Amino acid sequence: MMNFSVLVVDDEAMPRTVLQNHIPWKELSVTNVYLATDGEEAVEQARRFRPEIIISDIKMPRLNGLEMAAAVREFLPSCQLIFLSGYSDKEYLKKAIKLRAASYVEKPLNLEEITDTVREVTSQLRRQAKPTAQELFFHGEHDSESPLNEKVFHADEALLPQLDKLIRHNQKEGTLMVLQRLHEEVRRCEATSPEYLRQLYCRILILFLQACENRHIRTLTAQADHLLYTVSRQDTLTGLQNILLKTAQEYFTSQASPCHDIFTQVETYIENHYGDCSLTVQSIASNLGFTNTYLCAAYKKSCGRTINRRLTEVRLFHAKELLAATNYKLYEVANAVGYQDGKYFVKLFTRETGLSPREYQRRHTYEE
Repeated sequence: MMNFSVLVVDDEAMPRTVLQNHIPWKELSVTNVYLATDGEEAVEQARRFRPEIIISDIKMPRLNGLEMAAAVREFLPSCQLIFLSGYSDKEYLKKAIKLRAASYVEKPLNLEEITDTVREVTSQLRRQAKPTAQELFFHGEHDSESPLNEKVFHADEALLPQLDKLIRHNQKEGTLMVLQRLHEEVRRCEATSPEYLRQLYCRILILFLQACENRHIRTLTAQADHLLYTVSRQDTLTGLQNILLKTAQEYFTSQASPCHDIFTQVETYIENHYGDCSLTVQSIASNLGFTNTYLCAAYKKSCGRTINRRLTEVRLFHAKELLAATNYKLYEVANAVGYQDGKYFVKLFTRETGLSPREYQRRHTYEE
């Protein structure tokens, strides 16, 4: 939020008091009003408080308003000057113009005229000012002329668990609705720290990435580091929302794709039949009703691995379970996970894990 300070300069007490107490400063985004009784005191106050606007009488002792303004211009060149005078003197007006005065208002004071003048000056200052990082975050490149409000957003504790459940249960409409509602609530709370929102959106993004990892959606897991980095460095609220919506769309699209359905079918079939020594890619394809070539291509597209590789992973995973929890002989473990040749099983297990089956079993027993 862009706020301003004003210095009121007049050698008469009444104009100072009237301006200090009867102008709607808060409405004009003015948070501080300072007073000076003459031109010399005004220069001192301006050095100390560095106001954006000075409202000053012209005829004053010691240093008149025009002389004061010229001195202030030396160290506050962008300060806006509004002169008050009961003298309709063209020479004063000419000098005021030369000092680039924002306005020249004749006495007696007209509070409505002065209020309108200050409003015009503050609007001009906003247009000229470089937007703050927070204004750009909420408004984007085309920042609003209205100041940021003071509302702060705090995410409800139920937000992340709710989203996690919706994502895991493939509830697209519900997920997008929650994300849209979140965006609308955040947008209304412009005093919220951008860093807090970047962290929140990163946590939501992680929910999608974890679901992708569990479902082997390689198109998104391969981008995980890039996506998290992009969110953590995002400069606008709109940018955060766009990244999240794009990720959600990719996630739900991949869930609905034929390749993902094939992936699920293959995973389920392997898990139910890994102990069958005659199980091959050809037999899986035949039993699922696909050609071998099509099934292999579709499965690899869905997760980046071959069916044979996945079959080996599942068999060795269950072999480790049996070695750790039973006293089966090696050939019995091999047969239980689909290998008829015990020597081949030992060689494969050792190559894939770095330990022989016996060494794996001994280490597990020792740890227990």
